Amino acid sequence: MILDSDYRHFKALESCLIHASFKTLRAVQVDDAKSLLRTYPIKLAILNQDHGNGHGYEYIRFMREHYPDLGIIVLSDNSSSLDRILGIEMGADDYLVKPVDLRELLARVRRLLERLNISSFHLNKGINFSGFGLDRQKREVTWIASGEKIHFTNREYDMLLCLLENANRVVGRNTLAHVVCGRSWHAEDRSVDVTISNIRCKLRQHNPADTLIRSIRGTGYSLVIRHE
Repeated sequence: MILDSDYRHFKALESCLIHASFKTLRAVQVDDAKSLLRTYPIKLAILNQDHGNGHGYEYIRFMREHYPDLGIIVLSDNSSSLDRILGIEMGADDYLVKPVDLRELLARVRRLLERLNISSFHLNKGINFSGFGLDRQKREVTWIASGEKIHFTNREYDMLLCLLENANRVVGRNTLAHVVCGRSWHAEDRSVDVTISNIRCKLRQHNPADTLIRSIRGTGYSLVIRHE
């Protein structure tokens, strides 16, 4: 469910989510959202904090109290740490400052649904690529030829999944830092590069012939694969 009175903003979110095989419903006002929550088995709500009468932090508290298993992502123009903390304390699972990179939002939606153990065809679907198999539910990566499981830390797994979900496209360091580390990237921050290096090393131990993760100078990384 997307609670957003800004039609153009809603359509951009809807298009991104539908393209990724999610079903969406729109609420313009809080009363609309309450009606949808009573009527449909909604798993996740995206709230545009800056549009729609009455949908502020009290509504986040209402949803958390009455729908404890609901995933909640807040979008807001307010970038202050106080606003972000208040949103999380009221019950939001995630908080993004606009303008939002739609690929980052999609990655966060998937991560939140996985964390909530919500099963759907899209989330259960495994990914086979370049001799590897990734199981979303078990959060495991396997070298298919031998069945050997490859150990990744949570951060490494999340970063690999983010690159896979954007396969053959460039993913910026800032997006990777937000999605995986939960913070903005800055020039002195080496956490993304170190994590990518670790992933490369583990993949090359099984498939040294493929250069799967390519560095895009000044931008980020791209996972170049053939889907199987």
